[in-house]
Amino acid sequence: MLSRLLALTCLTALVAACAHLPGAPDPAPAPGTDSGDEPPVVIMIGLDGLRYDAIDRHDAPNLRALAARGTRPERMVSVMPTKTFVNFYSLATGLYPEHHGMVSNSPWDRRLNETFSNSGGSPQDPRWWGGEPIWITAEQQGLRSHIMFWLGSEVEIQGTRPTVWHPYEHDRPYEDRVAEVLSWFDAPIAEQPRFAAFYMDHVDTVEHRGGVETEAEGDAVARVDALVGDLVAGLEARGVMGRATIIIVSDHGMVNVSTERTIAVDEFADLDGLFIEEFAGQYGAGLEPFLMAYGDEATVERAHAELADAHPHMTAYRREDMPAAWRFDHPDRGPDLFILADPGWLLTASDTDLSNPYLAGLRATHGYDNRADSMGATFIGVGPIFPEGARPAAFDNINVYGLIACALDLEPAQTDGSAEEVARITGGRCPAD
Repeated sequence: MLSRLLALTCLTALVAACAHLPGAPDPAPAPGTDSGDEPPVVIMIGLDGLRYDAIDRHDAPNLRALAARGTRPERMVSVMPTKTFVNFYSLATGLYPEHHGMVSNSPWDRRLNETFSNSGGSPQDPRWWGGEPIWITAEQQGLRSHIMFWLGSEVEIQGTRPTVWHPYEHDRPYEDRVAEVLSWFDAPIAEQPRFAAFYMDHVDTVEHRGGVETEAEGDAVARVDALVGDLVAGLEARGVMGRATIIIVSDHGMVNVSTERTIAVDEFADLDGLFIEEFAGQYGAGLEPFLMAYGDEATVERAHAELADAHPHMTAYRREDMPAAWRFDHPDRGPDLFILADPGWLLTASDTDLSNPYLAGLRATHGYDNRADSMGATFIGVGPIFPEGARPAAFDNINVYGLIACALDLEPAQTDGSAEEVARITGGRCPAD
């Protein structure tokens, strides 16, 4: 047995080395990948706030190495609004927010007359979660899924949960998260996940206070890069990389902001009669890239007329006027009036205390038009379905579900993604028909 393991290790190392020689042919599938002895696995890593160009602007040797070994599109287009909960759930389900229902980080539901509360049990309340996340698809087709801190993974959907899941622990050390993911692959093959996913908030958290294109952002990128490097090294040591597909995604980009670029919306319009979720929280009006307002038709029409052309860096959309491509008009949660600032500008109320240290310390944020380059997200894919060194054009994040389904040979649920886009990103390795 020892001689067999040594031989297999040498063969794997030789194949990996040859794969990087100029003009070398594509390497053969790793032992076990096609034989059924050791089935393929997909590991998805969510890096909150990692803008599409961050690893070009900062030192990130491990992420760059993975990109060189696989496919890294020019950028990944987030869904609207470009917020964390919205996009991580679209990545999981392949659906636009109009279909999965997570239209903001704390959506208000007009039918339930309730607001999603991250601390009030909503993460485990199935009323908030539409669609079929990829881990549910895997479980229903007999594949184990182990999920740590991904949006929507705490709730039972269609009577099914991931084999392993965790309530969110914001303060759990990132090193512990990586260690647990690696421990999943210390188990016997039959008890290992076929789909694994975990989430780290670090870059987003640092950028909000430290800004974009700063030393603080560079340090944050370096830290998550090192953590990804530790994960890959651990997978290699366990013999998993030869049968693994690694997918690295972020939820949105980020842009610098300033309290000198604020718009007090109530100075331009009478907001009485409108429920604005972003102004209704514990701390009232803050600094926001957008506002979702709800009210009767007459109130909405009046406010819209007052806000039209009121400020050169703010646009107000009635529900029926929003760009069709945004697709977050959920029947129970889509806003009647959507007020959006230009990237880098912030919406607030006239009585907001901008000297408040929490507000004054905001250096960067997201939530702006997903068509803005600054909102572009990161995607890196490494594994059998991804051509080495490919840099295809941008694609929408609703297609990530289809990429995972292809890599695991799953029958996909109905999504808003495109089989043609999945085929394009994989260079035809995932056929469109």
